[in-house]
Amino acid sequence: MLRPFGPIRLLVILMLVALFGAPAPPIAASVPHAGLTPTAARADRGPRDPAELTRFLDDFFRVQLAQEHIAGAAVVVVRDGAVLAARGYGYADVERHIPVDPERTVFATGSTGKLFTWIAVMQQVERGAFDLDTDVNRYLQELDPRVPATYPEPVTLRHLLTHTAGFDNLAGIYTYNERELVSAGLYLRAHTPPRVRPPGELAAYSNYGAALAAYLVEATQNQPFVLYAEEQIFTPLQMDSTTLRQPLPAALAERASLGYRYADGVLTVMPEGYIRLEGAGESHATAADMGHLLIALLQHGQYGEARLFGEATGRQMLAQLFTHDPRVSGMGYGLAEATLNGQRVLKHNGVVPNSFNSILALLPTQGVGIYASYNSNGTFAPGEQLLQAFLDHYYPSSSVAPMALPDARTVAAQMAGTYRASNSFATSYAKLMAVLPGSGYADVTLTAGADGRVTSTGLGPQPLRWVPVAPDVLRRADGRQDTYGDLVFGADDKGRLTRLYLQNNPFRAYERVPWYATGAVGLSLLAGSSVIMLSALLGWPLAALLRRRAGPAHRTVRQVRLLLGIAAALCLLFLPALALSVPEAISVGPTLALRAALWLPLLAVPLLLAAGWLTVRGWGTKGWGVLARAHTVLVLLAGLSYLWLLWNWNLLGFHFV
Repeated sequence: MLRPFGPIRLLVILMLVALFGAPAPPIAASVPHAGLTPTAARADRGPRDPAELTRFLDDFFRVQLAQEHIAGAAVVVVRDGAVLAARGYGYADVERHIPVDPERTVFATGSTGKLFTWIAVMQQVERGAFDLDTDVNRYLQELDPRVPATYPEPVTLRHLLTHTAGFDNLAGIYTYNERELVSAGLYLRAHTPPRVRPPGELAAYSNYGAALAAYLVEATQNQPFVLYAEEQIFTPLQMDSTTLRQPLPAALAERASLGYRYADGVLTVMPEGYIRLEGAGESHATAADMGHLLIALLQHGQYGEARLFGEATGRQMLAQLFTHDPRVSGMGYGLAEATLNGQRVLKHNGVVPNSFNSILALLPTQGVGIYASYNSNGTFAPGEQLLQAFLDHYYPSSSVAPMALPDARTVAAQMAGTYRASNSFATSYAKLMAVLPGSGYADVTLTAGADGRVTSTGLGPQPLRWVPVAPDVLRRADGRQDTYGDLVFGADDKGRLTRLYLQNNPFRAYERVPWYATGAVGLSLLAGSSVIMLSALLGWPLAALLRRRAGPAHRTVRQVRLLLGIAAALCLLFLPALALSVPEAISVGPTLALRAALWLPLLAVPLLLAAGWLTVRGWGTKGWGVLARAHTVLVLLAGLSYLWLLWNWNLLGFHFV
């Protein structure tokens, strides 16, 4: 899901860039891990005692909700087919003082709800309706959405399950207007993202891919996916407080938690939103209901007397289906692998922008599962903090600082560079997110130090230190194996390190970016060109006042300056207009404000071209001095560079999907 990036913050970054060059990535305050470690006595072999587990959870959430400014949360922990604890904390409605009840309070799950789509797919694979390696277009009719034949290799359900179909990321998948919701088929057909790489090559988390999988179930079963999920998943699992319906049915709406965003010391209620992509995370559920899902997954499809699918399919759901490299965790059947505290964990996170977030994690070998949902701020951090604290408490492991390679400085230099996430936006106006620190899609930069260590920025809120432990592996300098795990590199056919894989995040990979395409270069070019254009806006009127006694400049010179001045004003006005319009457009799609903003640089194009033609034609004009002409050319080049940069970022024109 998309993470929030406020207009004020974006405006500050763009204006700082325009005036002073590319800023360093922001260092966000983070909650010390020790501060979230409860004081309850540690257990050695996982949670067994419900009373002890309850004390652990109570201690943890008491601290976390206060430190992270979260209104409310719910959690459920299961083991060996039984619920050990289901707890609610804080408020579902702060103003009315309605407490969170794990049995009754309904939370938006975000992308964690994609599991219902993947379960449905595997049910149909087991029943023979689908084959994992068949072109998905074979299951679609003429009027259905179709996957374009961009590459010789077709997209299959295997690719959709593992997020390796190669689709570009799709912005604008939310709406706050119920009337904008259309049928799955219509939306998918109208908003098919381009395929930007061959299928099966790299994982790139795709909301569209999940929605397409849900639509395949709907199309082949001749039944709305909402009804299919209710009959084939929620009913057998007795998930009576779970739904995919938008808006919520009245019986659930009255029990639904509000969503909150904390800013400037205030928790603000966020408006109810809807996701346009059915099957990609529109579900709402109680923590207790999600406990039923945990049990069914850990018991290979069985819940009580009911089964989602056979034993073999249930085991298959917990197996690895794709990995970038044997040394890193891979993708399962919709769940991501991670190795944390020596345990194999299968997990999925969910985020609703600015409000809800959730985490679901399974420890298959331990028979343990945990699910938690939060109603505030819409970031991944709370769920990851909970999971790590849970593992540290019940499956503690020690961290040993790694030994660096003897030639660490040489290896570190080969690793250094900028890497772009495979799920960044490639073809739409949202491409800019890759070069904006803190956007959630920012590039990762690795910097080699003189001591042979590597510093990363862009992986998290703070820079991290790494040590080369192999010619193509970096390990945290403190030895911790957490959300990131090792950084493992892939080489091209010439042995150059061109790809970066996070051991514990198989949802994406990173590809090396040429120096000229990095955010540092692009933002520096933006800064330089903006300053030069600003000099024209401020300098030429002042110079005209000083020259009044000498008489007016030649008509051609005045025309050139007027054209360049208007073009410069349009370009510079575009920065605040973009900052005010892009954050909303990332979530809900091209807004009127964004469309209006995109006209500004487009209007500057003919003005710059006309100014260039007049400059050439009037080059020898009497009274147009060498310095004045040089400055004019500099402004002209700055304007053209600015427009080229916008074109490269898909901001010159209307690049909508």
